[in-house]
Amino acid sequence: MSAPVRILRPLRRRHVLSALLVWPAVGLAQTRRPLRLGILGATTAAGFGGQWEAFKAALRQQGWVEGRDLFIEARFADNQPERLPALAAELVALKVDLIATHGIPGTRAAKGATTTIPILMASVADPVAAGLVDSFARPGGNVTGIAFLAHELAAKRLQLLREALPALQRAAVLSNSRNAAYSDAMFEAMQAAAPGLHLQLQRFDAPDPAQYEAVFAQMVARRQEAVAITEEATFIAQAQRLAALAQLQRLPTVGNKEFAQAGGMIGYGANRDAIFRRAGLMADKLLRGAKPADLPVEQPTEFELVLNARTAQAVGVVLPGPLRLRADSVIE
Repeated sequence: MSAPVRILRPLRRRHVLSALLVWPAVGLAQTRRPLRLGILGATTAAGFGGQWEAFKAALRQQGWVEGRDLFIEARFADNQPERLPALAAELVALKVDLIATHGIPGTRAAKGATTTIPILMASVADPVAAGLVDSFARPGGNVTGIAFLAHELAAKRLQLLREALPALQRAAVLSNSRNAAYSDAMFEAMQAAAPGLHLQLQRFDAPDPAQYEAVFAQMVARRQEAVAITEEATFIAQAQRLAALAQLQRLPTVGNKEFAQAGGMIGYGANRDAIFRRAGLMADKLLRGAKPADLPVEQPTEFELVLNARTAQAVGVVLPGPLRLRADSVIE
């Protein structure tokens, strides 16, 4: 018996249009020259390694293939923000098509190096106040990206620390004078919230990771009862080490969400990997020709409270039941 004959019907016009609409986005990249993406990091390559991998994963999902459609030039300041302007100038000299960075120092350095190459800030605290964009809705110029209102987060974390420790009177705030504009603003936000929480704050500066042990010893010597870790790039990269030092000195701590996951006692904030993934999607639009001035600055809308009960027990703290019930996750 002969095989049945398949009759191929001609495609109708609407079918052709549908096929074109669902054609993979990678096809757009393949029709043009390979592009160059510059990454400007304030810390080390490993310091934000997970976040930059989330960023690149989002680009891959949009069809970009590194080494074929996209070549990545990465420059890291190794926790020395004074190097950022020179590194940004290197990326501009390489004629990259987009510079992706994070934090105020990195974005400021990139903006100082070029007014024409698009700049994507993958996570910046209040870029309007920092003078990086005109407004969230209308960034203007060549900068856009993801922002978070760090002042509100800093005050909220102090409130959570007070809630976990009802008898708390004195709290240290860890700052980095190498990122003075950010550190000053965060300390001022905490100072504004402190009287309502009946707290006395003392600021401790640690611009160099080599100083961390000595600074934590000073906190204990000055009778500090807990530590608030500001959401600063160097501290994020050194979260595990800072959490271990605090445990060694039996100091309860609060920081961002990832800080609690790294061993801190309390963490509150947006998922940083999710922020960088979203930044990767914005990078896709910019690489395909969108103008930064036309892309509003985005903000995280979901925040999570993470409690590390193991760490709390290690530093002699019993986390209150109501706080545990409100937590999105508790590390036991």
